[in-house]
Amino acid sequence: MVLRSLLFVPGTSPDRFSKALASGADAALIDLEDAVDSSRKAEARELVGAWLKTTTASRTARFVRVNAPGSEWQEADLRWLARVAGYIDGVIVPKVEAADHIEQVARVAPHGRVCPMFETARAILDAPAIVRATADMPAIIFGAEDLTAQLGIPRTVNGEELVLARSQVVLAAATIGADAIDAVFVDLTASGDLFEDCRRAKAVGFRGKTAIHPNQIAVINDVFSPTGDEIARARRLIAADAAARAAGQGAFRFENRMVDQPVVTRARRVVELADKLTTNN
Repeated sequence: MVLRSLLFVPGTSPDRFSKALASGADAALIDLEDAVDSSRKAEARELVGAWLKTTTASRTARFVRVNAPGSEWQEADLRWLARVAGYIDGVIVPKVEAADHIEQVARVAPHGRVCPMFETARAILDAPAIVRATADMPAIIFGAEDLTAQLGIPRTVNGEELVLARSQVVLAAATIGADAIDAVFVDLTASGDLFEDCRRAKAVGFRGKTAIHPNQIAVINDVFSPTGDEIARARRLIAADAAARAAGQGAFRFENRMVDQPVVTRARRVVELADKLTTNN
């Protein structure tokens, strides 16, 4: 499963569900939480459930974000999930702060597949322990809006206030082999700033980003996809490594640089992602 771009859609907007599948996003995140007013939670479950049972298969994965652990809607969400699990690819759990917040959802999620969202100070500080939960976690999602609100600070374009939190999420995800997914960028008109935000996130280890509008998908996919030159270089490096190993060498010279196995590992990841993207398309 490739998760470069994940597009949020309110659970009370059924006219946008299929559009999300056609947006080019790797995953559509149908939201039962923040995007749905408290008076419409039951209605949202009904609308989403009806759509899931009639929609056809798509290259775009279908995820549902349920309400937060401990909320008054969680019990109803879990009962509902048990009925629709066969129609979705995974569940997003917001405001996770403990391993059991993940595990209780994993018990009814399809294949136990859960993507927790780290959105609070407690989650960021306890991230290494939380990701040891018993569940299939293909991705860990960072939520910056709730975190900065809790801290009482503005979220800025340069993102300096998020450096520590972003790094903690990336490191926690790496310990279990999950993809780290960066937070939404809320300015819908500043594509240049979105590009820079994606670039900064990628530089610290994020593999993708959540989105709140279809117009953001192309930029996100572009930044988190390897370029043709990167793929070609990675393939050359892998071939050079094979030749070096055949000659009994560990470290070897490649294009005027000394290379060892960590560099080769990065090259293999580039090729693996490129191959997955080719297969999915």
